[in-house]
Amino acid sequence: MKIIGISGLARSGKDLFANVAKQIIETEKNLKVEKFALAYELKNDLKDLIYEKTGMDVFTEDTREKNIIRPLLVAYGDVMRKLSNGTYWTNKVEQRIKKSNADVAIITDIRYDIYPKDELYWVQRKMNGLLIHITKYEMSEAPSKRRVTTSKPVKIYNAAPNEHEMLNNPKLQAGANYSFEWEDCTKNLNGMSLQSHPYIVEHVNGALKKINVI
Repeated sequence: MKIIGISGLARSGKDLFANVAKQIIETEKNLKVEKFALAYELKNDLKDLIYEKTGMDVFTEDTREKNIIRPLLVAYGDVMRKLSNGTYWTNKVEQRIKKSNADVAIITDIRYDIYPKDELYWVQRKMNGLLIHITKYEMSEAPSKRRVTTSKPVKIYNAAPNEHEMLNNPKLQAGANYSFEWEDCTKNLNGMSLQSHPYIVEHVNGALKKINVI
């Protein structure tokens, strides 16, 4: 089984990349692809407690409910990482992968490189996998606070949403087997879905070729 991890800041397009990669690999290589997420294991651990105490579904898509329960998820996830030196959630995903009959496993949320055997180590060394790092930007006029202003659009990169990502993202990018950036093209879809947008497909294809998956 081939293992592919994906890293990048929140909202950089990790799930989008995984969905398009799954479609390409299954179509072009006739291989079975399965997606895995460390965040799923976190939510699965707490689903009964949160439902019992709040009546809310931990897998909800409701933004208001997500915002309410997010601090609890983050705190619990951090506690279990500290107690296990970063291996609690990767061990859970690893057990699921071992039971899978997929040819390619894609882990959509590699976020940490703090402990010696953290998520980066786990993907590359323990699972003999490869890590792809994604950076998203938007073309816009330079903010007026910058020393150099220009009328030409410049790349505005997503900011880290929290201290955890601010600390870990540079290390994951530096340690990735392949790193690339793509532009936020949600404003220029012209009726197309993101998953079928030629720009997106081209970048996913290129990344998969760089790590010799297709």
